Amino acid sequence: MSKNLALIGNPNVGKTAVFNELTGQTGHVANWPGVTVEKKTGKMDKEFDVIDLPGVYSLSPSAIDEMIARNFIVKDKPDLIVDILDATNLERNLYLAFLLKELEVPIIYVLNLMDVAKKRNIEVDVDKLAELLGAPVIPTVAIKGEGIDAVKTKIRKIFSDGKLAQKSSIPVKYSKEIEDKIQRTEELLKKDAPHFLSDKRRWAAIKLLEEDKEVIKEISASPNGIVVIENVKRFASGSEEFDLAGERYNIISEIIGQTYKRDKDMITTSDILDKIFLHKYFGIPIFFMIMWSMFEFTFRVSAPLGTLIELGLGALGDLITIAWPEDAWYTSLVLDGIIGGFGAVIGFVPLIFTMFLVLSFLEDSGYLSRAAFNMDRLMYKLGLHGRSFVSLILGFGCNIPAVMSCRAIESEEDRLTTILVNQNISCGARLPVYVLLGGFILGDGATGTIIFSLYFLGIVIAILMALFFKKVIFKGETAPFILELGDYRMPTVKYTGIHMWERGREFIKKAGLIIFTVVVLMWVLQSIGVDPDTGLLAWGTDPENSLLAGIGHLFQPLFAPLRWSWIAAVGIVFGFLAKEVVVAAFGLILAGEEEPEGLGKLVVGNLAVAGVAAAAMPALVYGYLVFVLLYTPCVAHLGAVYKETGSKKWTLVSATYGIAIGYILALIINLIGGVYF
Repeated sequence: MSKNLALIGNPNVGKTAVFNELTGQTGHVANWPGVTVEKKTGKMDKEFDVIDLPGVYSLSPSAIDEMIARNFIVKDKPDLIVDILDATNLERNLYLAFLLKELEVPIIYVLNLMDVAKKRNIEVDVDKLAELLGAPVIPTVAIKGEGIDAVKTKIRKIFSDGKLAQKSSIPVKYSKEIEDKIQRTEELLKKDAPHFLSDKRRWAAIKLLEEDKEVIKEISASPNGIVVIENVKRFASGSEEFDLAGERYNIISEIIGQTYKRDKDMITTSDILDKIFLHKYFGIPIFFMIMWSMFEFTFRVSAPLGTLIELGLGALGDLITIAWPEDAWYTSLVLDGIIGGFGAVIGFVPLIFTMFLVLSFLEDSGYLSRAAFNMDRLMYKLGLHGRSFVSLILGFGCNIPAVMSCRAIESEEDRLTTILVNQNISCGARLPVYVLLGGFILGDGATGTIIFSLYFLGIVIAILMALFFKKVIFKGETAPFILELGDYRMPTVKYTGIHMWERGREFIKKAGLIIFTVVVLMWVLQSIGVDPDTGLLAWGTDPENSLLAGIGHLFQPLFAPLRWSWIAAVGIVFGFLAKEVVVAAFGLILAGEEEPEGLGKLVVGNLAVAGVAAAAMPALVYGYLVFVLLYTPCVAHLGAVYKETGSKKWTLVSATYGIAIGYILALIINLIGGVYF
């Protein structure tokens, strides 16, 4: 029977690296039951199930991540806890370690980031630390795989040596006064509620003394639970939560004094870099310069690979044209639907992966947390929540997990605000549309700048809308934002590549399922149309008379003030399903056209209604891209908004306000650009 190992630790301690090394990157991601927080599981030695718990600082009932970790340990009862500690910040990490010991589950400690500790002249007496904690402590540099074999060996020994497991689960002992209260509470539980957390009775007693909301809620629903609560109040002073925290920190200070030495006057590379990247005035401009460089690099590096894919698909199309019957339905499906439509999206795979590569590098280096810190200064002055920007950064990849991340925001007003503005951040799915058309605004040399301007505009709109929601609708105090800034680190090729692949493969899955399905649907709609001779639906009619064109003509009047064609309308309508489909729709509709400069030139030539001057086309194209940026990201995003808010009203607001803003801005851009003259 498999044994369960629960990995836990503070954020930024290298827990993911430990998980990957233990499981050999065999982990798979799902969601915890009933919530949208990610759950990562894997196998070690085929006999150990490794569960990567969310990164937490404590086990309080206030944050969803902490509740998930606590409930898993209390209710799912893992066989062993592996607590990851940061060797450079041991004092803070030990608080969680003591909370875990109170749960009386076998535990081992992985003392990670030992290489960083060495660079900072930090010395840790590992043997003494293990003695004082009453559990094994294994030093590691997980990102390099150092010490992982020792961790595996210790895990195996824990299960083969019952005494070692029993020793590591011995609880923390507090002062006589606190211990007396714990004992009296345990006796009350044993007498009046014998079945309530019977295997965690000491922990339950501590939580009752601390007036833990979740434990009080659970025991109140059990027989005689109210009796226990009332009896505890008779001898509890009400300050036990603070008394216990104080005693924990006193014990931690004693341990640190005996095991930990550091040069407090040492100036590190991180300290020097923070003077630059966290500068009061230059921090935000530097962030935007880095973002511009990211998009410029992404476009320049990925362009040759995208061209190779286009050439390969073109060669495949030529072979099919020669080998297959011209009027066969399957020839049309492959040439027009798969190569013309779906292939237009596949050509942007290098672009997506390159962007995720750069984002992974910035995240692994420690810079993105600094970016969030910088933006918090501005956002807090506007009455907004700094954690909003953390979610906005996640939105660069996909708006759906960005919406899910809002669960960690305690304030309901701040959480709703963040959910509603997240859609303005440009996700990776919109990037192919920008690249396809961006070069026709100011020329190919400015494509990176055009892309940056759209991402920058999305951030500005998100901030302005958040300000509107906070000042007009969700009035109230903004909760303080706490964010840990770990040391800067040089990302490794291995882990940056893993993070890039984990994000990029979601794009491939999406392309393989949703986008392919929609493309086939659009191909069917384009293949069926009204026969001009009979007036009946027929297969293989002129695309101008197809059902797909009919949908375009049906919605085109809505965009008539913007001077967009029915082809542009088709891209917008089907883009509701997934933004990549905008490109696929253009590729499918224009598959039979010839244009030596590629699909982008064809799209620009068919984007506007007749009569728009060539000189005004850059403005019209940019207005179209702004609308793509701001209108609803996709149907799945609306599903996430509804699931997180539980409100049809806020889902409708999310679905409509972006359309309105995008439409108005596109009108303004067209007016300035001379589209109507």
